Amino acid sequence: MPREGIWASRLAGAMLVCLALLVAQPAMAQQKRTKFSDTIHVVQRKPVLQKGRFDLAPRFGMSLNDSIYRSFKVGTNANYHFTERFYVGGLFEWYNFGGVLGSPTTAYQDIATQTNTRADSAVLNWVGGLELGFAPIVGKFSLFNSAILYYDVSFTAGGIWTDSASIALPSAKGGPGGTVSISNRIFLNRWMAFNFEVRDNIYMATLKGLPDSTLTHAASASLGISLFLPTAFQYSDASDE
Repeated sequence: MPREGIWASRLAGAMLVCLALLVAQPAMAQQKRTKFSDTIHVVQRKPVLQKGRFDLAPRFGMSLNDSIYRSFKVGTNANYHFTERFYVGGLFEWYNFGGVLGSPTTAYQDIATQTNTRADSAVLNWVGGLELGFAPIVGKFSLFNSAILYYDVSFTAGGIWTDSASIALPSAKGGPGGTVSISNRIFLNRWMAFNFEVRDNIYMATLKGLPDSTLTHAASASLGISLFLPTAFQYSDASDE
């Protein structure tokens, strides 16, 4: 074959290869776009919607920050969720169990033995109030690779009315105060969740030996359940998902 024919055949082959690559590139890009499009359509809906629902949360807890007197409490929160993130609610906590639950600690006894004096500490009888809540953190996790659980974390702040006394001054006295909390809910289904809460009730307490009331923090931790009403809900639009 003449040299010119060989070069012509080689040039024609190179042109065919280039043409094949040009044709294949759009098909590959289209295939990539199709795969990416498929992935962004797989969006899991939130398993629990809270907007427009009531949340009733009974709890049992104990004090955290008082080394002189150990308190226990039962209480409940009743919240209304006006959006998925915000809610308003009322709370009530009862601390006075007539000596059956709650008593001075061993530290109180040690002080009395070593110094021959009686320490005093504020003691809550009950607390009631209103608060605003905000749940900025939501998520899910796998439980032993057998179930996926949905959770949220919320913060609250509000005003309370306290009825309190002290170890040395058992006469009850009421007054206003404030409260803040952080809580975590782990949902078991569409209408029930476990919850854990850490709360600080802040109020003015009267103690023996002090001429004026003193600012007191009554921190506590509690466990309970959350019951949502109504128990069922419907997805209305994309914002609920």
